[in-house]
Amino acid sequence: MNEPLDIYESCQQFRRTTRPDVLDDLMEITFTHVPSQTMLKRMRFYIWADESTAAWIKKHPTFSRGCWPLGLFALHDWMWEKKFIEVEAKKIVEGGLDDPKIGRTYIRAEFENFEDGVWFAPLVNMANTHIYDQLGQFYKDSPHAKTAPSRIPQILSAEKAKLEAKQRATAIAQMQRRHLIKAPEKTVKVFIDESGDVGFQRLQDVYVFAPVIVPENRHQGVCSQLNALLAKHWGANAPSEIHMSQVPDSKRAAVRADIAQIVQENGITVIGCMVEKEAFIKHLFRCHAASRRSEENPLNLTWHELINDSSYFLQANTLATTVEIIVMHLALDFLTSGTAAVFTHDRKHKPWMNAALDLGFNRGLDEAKKLADVFFGVSAAPSVSFSVADSQTEPCLWISDWISNELRAWAFQTPFSPELESIKSQMSFLGFRNDGVKASSKEIGGVADQDFPDLPRLLVRGDPTKVENPAPTS
Repeated sequence: MNEPLDIYESCQQFRRTTRPDVLDDLMEITFTHVPSQTMLKRMRFYIWADESTAAWIKKHPTFSRGCWPLGLFALHDWMWEKKFIEVEAKKIVEGGLDDPKIGRTYIRAEFENFEDGVWFAPLVNMANTHIYDQLGQFYKDSPHAKTAPSRIPQILSAEKAKLEAKQRATAIAQMQRRHLIKAPEKTVKVFIDESGDVGFQRLQDVYVFAPVIVPENRHQGVCSQLNALLAKHWGANAPSEIHMSQVPDSKRAAVRADIAQIVQENGITVIGCMVEKEAFIKHLFRCHAASRRSEENPLNLTWHELINDSSYFLQANTLATTVEIIVMHLALDFLTSGTAAVFTHDRKHKPWMNAALDLGFNRGLDEAKKLADVFFGVSAAPSVSFSVADSQTEPCLWISDWISNELRAWAFQTPFSPELESIKSQMSFLGFRNDGVKASSKEIGGVADQDFPDLPRLLVRGDPTKVENPAPTS
């Protein structure tokens, strides 16, 4: 994300009021081509307080003498929440931050790109450079607004007390939730197949996978029912397995109807996972920035670099992610419901692909332990295992194949079949929003029911399935 050396980056503050105790400011960042003195890009951030926050500022012993630092703190947090913004020509983003004890700080951000193409504006880099520079300049220009030395011990003591109280409250909440962890009392089998190319030649493409969760005590019966469909629909000329894309049009609706009935009758649930490739790459950038939060430039590589440098092994990392996010997504539910799980993925035709799937399972298990530590205060993981299998020998993979096939077609404007519509009540959906945030929903294409935080994950060069200590991004 580093700008060329002939680009000058400047930042200025403009006060929209003469009152030091009124937050109503503009911060502007410009990018100028030095040889031609041409402005290439510009960011403007308007920051102001609501009535409640304004009243709080007026009574505050420090911010009443200069409240611009409060606006900078809010802008810093807002930038880290957004992480980056894509700008083709001009974009306006309105929002702000809420403090339940104080009020709301409003932020209106205006981005202008005077060059051709899309500007991938790294807000986190602005947050970790210009915000701190502005803060230092403010206190240099307004030394009277600094916290009175006599108040510093009081503030430190109060902050220490708040931190200790927060830690105690967290520990108590974790203890109160710990009884929810149950020893495994039942087992489910999770079958995963996918649709689409894992490569990144077509960034507008969608990669889809659909974990199918089958109660273990129904597994053998489901396999028998699925195998029976071969003779029912093909007779003596039956194939060895069902791949929905290879089923003749004349048979497809009937085969789908029978599979849907099997899903309905056996308590099978499905998670439809949609990976829009552009959104997935944005997710990687979000996680990379989260892993470099204290660095001057958290986003230290470019979109072009990540896409075109094969040493980042995007394909392997994508395959790994398909298993990782499912293990993480189900982990807490399995822990609290006393469920053990056996994950089975359709065997891939290349060894590196199967290695990537195995890597994803191990990553997912590691992250599941971290989630349990946050939620329960103990590093616990559900009783789970992982293997790959040929779909000829594991008919439950046929269900995942069908649903993945339909979900990918839906992503390209093909309506769901009536048969898939009939099982949507047994489905939920996972994916990435356009800004790269991972989210889940009960309704595909609808408003997300839950967003998930960006887990720190450094983007590094090297084959993740082979290199234990890959080279970090320079």
